[in-house]
This record gives sequence, structure tokens and C-alpha cells, in this order.
Amino acid sequence: MEKNKTGKYLKYAIGEILLVVIGIIIALQLNNWNESRNQSYKEIISLKALKSELQNDLNTEFIPGKNNYLRRNKSLSQIIEVYRKKDTISKDSLLNCFRRSITEWNCALNEAAFENLKSTGINLITNDSLRLKITSMYSTKYPEIMLRNNRLIQFTEREVRPTLNDNVDLYSATLSQNEFDFLKNNKKISNRMFELYYLRRWMLEELDIIIPELKSLLRDIDKEIALIEK
Repeated sequence: MEKNKTGKYLKYAIGEILLVVIGIIIALQLNNWNESRNQSYKEIISLKALKSELQNDLNTEFIPGKNNYLRRNKSLSQIIEVYRKKDTISKDSLLNCFRRSITEWNCALNEAAFENLKSTGINLITNDSLRLKITSMYSTKYPEIMLRNNRLIQFTEREVRPTLNDNVDLYSATLSQNEFDFLKNNKKISNRMFELYYLRRWMLEELDIIIPELKSLLRDIDKEIALIEK
């Protein structure tokens, strides 16, 4: 009888242990599932913040900036043709070309979402390829654009405007004959206008690279968000 009771107790104890183990396993699985769900939620929030930031930069900075440079260089190319070929040009036309040519686009990019992601942990983005593209955009492409933009602004403000402002009133209704002759024949001004033109071309080359890459990155982020939300 004692043996029978002992056997029953052993079976009961083993059953209790199994139930506890199964309960622990289920609890761990639920905890892992909740943790995974929380991580996915955080990843989606970060991706949406990055998307919003990148889309804003594309729409308010890169595309308008490119159009700005194209317009400025169109006027600048007219000035260069005057220097190259000594083409005739009216005072008013030359004045307007100079006015349009020496205004720079001041690029202001948003990086708050990426900085927040870095503080949280860049590995929050689980897709290795996407994580690399995002990091490359912010750590390589953005600094290159800012470097070129700053170079242009500094050149215009330090090398072009001072010489012009010392000799020409660009905000007058028209040019005097002395001002007109100065703009057409001054070697210092002509050299700087040539350099400004090629600096802008240098900037446009980078914009032609980054704009398609940015559009591609935005598509990749959209795909990843849709995949995680399934």
C-alpha cells in the first residue's frame, strides 16, 4: 500500500513539475513574442520617422535646390558667353544676369530621426541592406551635399560679392556705363564667375546622384514597413 501511495505521489509530483515547466515555457514564449512585437513597433516608428524626414528633405531641399542651381547657372552661362565670345548684351540684361547668378541656395537638412535612431541603436533596423543604405545616406551623402553647399556659399560671399559690391550697385535700376564696362572687362570678376559656374556644376552632379538614391531609399522603407506590419 505504501508503495502504491508513493507511486501515486511521484506521478503527481512529476505531473506538477511538468505543468510548471510547460507554464514557464509558455510564459517565456509569450514574453519573447511581446518583446519581438515591441521591437517591431519601435522599428516601424523609427522607419516612419526616417521616411517623413527624408521625404521632406527631398521635397523642400534637394529638388528645389537642384532647380535653383539650374536657374542660377542658366543666367551664369549667359554671363560666361559674354566673356568667352564678347557677345553684345544690354545693360539691363547683364544686370539681371548678375543679380540672379550670385544668390545661393542655403541647404538645411533634417537629421533628427537618424540621430534618435543612433541613440536607440542602429540595429533596431533588422534589414541589413536597408540599414546600410540609411547609414550611407546620412553618414556619407548628406555630409557631401553640405560640404559642397558650404563651399559654394563661402565662395560667393567671400570672393564674388565683395568685388561686385565694391564696384557695382546691383540693386540700382540700371547700370552706369562705368559699371557696365567693369562687369564686361574685369578679369577678376570673369575668373570668379567661371569658377562659380563650375562649382555649381559640381554641386549639380552630386544632386543628380543623391535624388534618385533618396527616392529608391524611400521605396525600400515603404516596402519594409509593409512587410513588418503584415
